[in-house]
Amino acid sequence: MPEYLFDSLHDMEYLKEPEAAIITDVDGTISEIAPTPESASVDDEMRKVLVELSRRHRVLAFISGRSVADALRMVGVPDAIYVGNHGLEYIMDGEYHSFGEAERYTPIIKRCLMELRDEIPEKGVIFEDKGICSAVHYRQCRDPEAAREMILETLKNIPESRRIRVDTGRMIVELKPPIEYNKGVIVREIIERYGVSSAVYLGDDVTDANAFRELRRMEASGEVRAATIIVLSKEIPDDIKSTAEFFVCSVDEVLKFFKWLLE
Repeated sequence: MPEYLFDSLHDMEYLKEPEAAIITDVDGTISEIAPTPESASVDDEMRKVLVELSRRHRVLAFISGRSVADALRMVGVPDAIYVGNHGLEYIMDGEYHSFGEAERYTPIIKRCLMELRDEIPEKGVIFEDKGICSAVHYRQCRDPEAAREMILETLKNIPESRRIRVDTGRMIVELKPPIEYNKGVIVREIIERYGVSSAVYLGDDVTDANAFRELRRMEASGEVRAATIIVLSKEIPDDIKSTAEFFVCSVDEVLKFFKWLLE
């Protein structure tokens, strides 16, 4: 298990420096998990603190599984870096970029999503088209575990699903291009592009483990001084918890940490 963050803050004063990069996931980290994607929000107090961090630090980045446009709409902090679809698209220095190779899989992913919608009658399943990727949410199902198995089994019977990547997370099955590109890759790119010597990454889900691992590798090789922080929940597998160095217990404690950075 990682260490409790607030027992170790005395070793993290370096993160208060303006040159330190503050990089964070969105849902479940700076916003509470909501029943549906569209009902999630970043509250006013969190946004106010994030705006102050953006003024204090040269690099503030939000990395989300949402589309980059949706992440920007939801967070709403100006002059920050926004990364969507787990790194496959991003806005840096005010310019939009996407992973060109990923776009050729978009029609296949959309067809798989449509077939899933036709084949799965389960009440409470939500089908989300995120542009480059798609997602199937089952949080509102009466039996989430049974719904998850139904979604995965149905996908196995869709021949085109073999041409894409299928990942799972917190009450979600995601349909992605079969490209080795993830949150860890984009975290490295941000650090190298902006030449920062220290960074922190916060996340709460399976896909954040790639960022935790990459940042810890970079620290071990002397490339950067870093901290990795996971927001614990009962929905996170134990093996994912161990990929971060520190933990907090809630979004409120993430806010508390950000306020400490501003002290």
